[in-house]
Order: sequence, then structure tokens, then C-alpha cells
Amino acid sequence: MDSSRTNSPETSKSRRPYSAGCVVTRSHNGQLEVLLVHPRGATFRKPLFGIPKGLLEPGEHPEQAAVRETREETGLEVIVRADLGEIQQKSGKVVRAFWAEPTQESMSRVDEHGRCTHGDPENDVCKFYPVDKALSLMIPEQREFLMRLRQQVAREKR
Repeated sequence: MDSSRTNSPETSKSRRPYSAGCVVTRSHNGQLEVLLVHPRGATFRKPLFGIPKGLLEPGEHPEQAAVRETREETGLEVIVRADLGEIQQKSGKVVRAFWAEPTQESMSRVDEHGRCTHGDPENDVCKFYPVDKALSLMIPEQREFLMRLRQQVAREKR
């Protein structure tokens, strides 16, 4: 683990690792899709896909960390739309997520199959999936972010 990274002040008392990331969405053929990454070398036998995320750097706000980590892991610049809150993973890590969309310029870094063309080598998959498919691939605790995303999208349609 990079020693220049830190936990957020909110969780330092509990000593739980704290990371931030983005639930990146796009509309493709009239369907909402979510960007997922899969860590290189991890099994495909169980759901280990997740959102691009990582630990906060000293003095960094969770939203800043989420945007930075998304850029580092996917090559995409994103614009944050909403805070989706926190979850705690089975490992004890607390993850804070933000709903974000890629900038128009960044979409040139996504191929016709929805794959990132400038992703970080730490991931062997970086791809957009329809929400229902993403739910079946994701780390179970992170699925909560997609439920919150659906609620947010429904609120915005009103």
C-alpha cells in the first residue's frame, strides 16, 4: 500500500481503510450503463467487479479522490453529479461513492464495445455494462451504490 495515502478524518478513529470512487454512467442505445473494473489476477468465479476507487491522499476530500482515482484507473475525466454515500465492505473497508459521468472529450477513450482504451494495468477489465448485468458482476456490498443510483435517477426524472 502506498504510504502517501491516508484514511479520511471521518474514519481515522475506527482505523478502517477509507476509499472513494465513482459510479460512472453513460447512456448507450437508450440504456443506462455503469463502468466497472476488475482487478488483474483476481478470479472471475465470484463477483469481484467494482467501481474505480482508491485511498485518499493526505488532505484530499473524498470527492477529489474519487475523481482522481477514476481518472487513474480508467483514463476518463468525469463530472460528479451526486454523492451516493458510504458502504462498508466485508473486508471492513469503507467506500464512499459519487455518481459521475464522463466528459464528452473522454468518451473517445471508450471503444465501440464500451471498453476503456486507456485503463490502468492494475485492472484487466474496464468496461461499461447495463445496470442489471453490472449488479450480477459486482462485489455484493457495492451493489448498494447501484440501488442508490437508481433512486437518484428516478428523482431526477420527476
